[in-house]
Amino acid sequence: MWATQLGSRGVCPVKLTVLYAHARAKLFAGALLHRHEVRWVKVGWPIPRTPLLIAAGGDGTINYAVNHIDLGHTRLVVLPLGRGNAFARIFRLSLFAFSPRQLGRLEERDLPLLEADGRLVVFGAGMGKGSELIEHAKPYSRLGTPSYAAGALKTLQTPTNCRLHINGQLYPEVLTAEVSLWGRIGLGLPLTGERGPGPYLTVISGHPLQAAVKLLSGKVPGWDGAVTVRGERFLLESDHEVPAHIDGETFRTRRLLVSLSAQRVRFILPRRTANGWGRRGPAGTTDTDHR
Repeated sequence: MWATQLGSRGVCPVKLTVLYAHARAKLFAGALLHRHEVRWVKVGWPIPRTPLLIAAGGDGTINYAVNHIDLGHTRLVVLPLGRGNAFARIFRLSLFAFSPRQLGRLEERDLPLLEADGRLVVFGAGMGKGSELIEHAKPYSRLGTPSYAAGALKTLQTPTNCRLHINGQLYPEVLTAEVSLWGRIGLGLPLTGERGPGPYLTVISGHPLQAAVKLLSGKVPGWDGAVTVRGERFLLESDHEVPAHIDGETFRTRRLLVSLSAQRVRFILPRRTANGWGRRGPAGTTDTDHR
């Protein structure tokens, strides 16, 4: 049914519900879906009940969708029209993945979610300099890695280390602590070489410039300045407010609780290869994954 709704050849136009965050996403999504009748829903508006929702945007748009749909009823399609597009990079999504020629290469996948302070999380959350880097890079993140490099340089100009308690254990000199579902951050940059869904806690310490170089070059996995553990619940606490983020949305807080959610969401994604999701996407996920 969803293949027909996405526009396979020879079918009549159908009614689609599209969630968007800004005019640019609406413009491009409208061009891609011009043959169909589109019901537009802007982020911040109520999402009507629908069996298929197209999220035209980035991680923030996907996060809004997941937190405002009936997860047992609605399937999600992502058109990567956001800025960072971390989720799209992890799962090798492109605007061409949903063209009529490619529909046979799509499949419906049941994916886990995180929870952070009462919100469902698709990608990850964290506290420390990583959140500050995301905040600085966000306005220009469509440029990719250069925007994060510029964000890292700006981040280096402020005091560097955080004093965090993580699950009650003191970490006195932390650059950033990241809890990720897929072991990645920002533009889909790897934090761990583990395969399959987490949650993963990655604590990065050491010299901030070295950490920035390792992160932006994708060499955090295996680096002795980063420690990654797998778990189901991580409580991050600070004596004062520090930068934090949930799925790329930045704010300041003293406390962040991130855990594996009992809820799941169904996405329509490119079919996995024998090695996982394309050449660089996460591998090892199945419909029964619960970790």
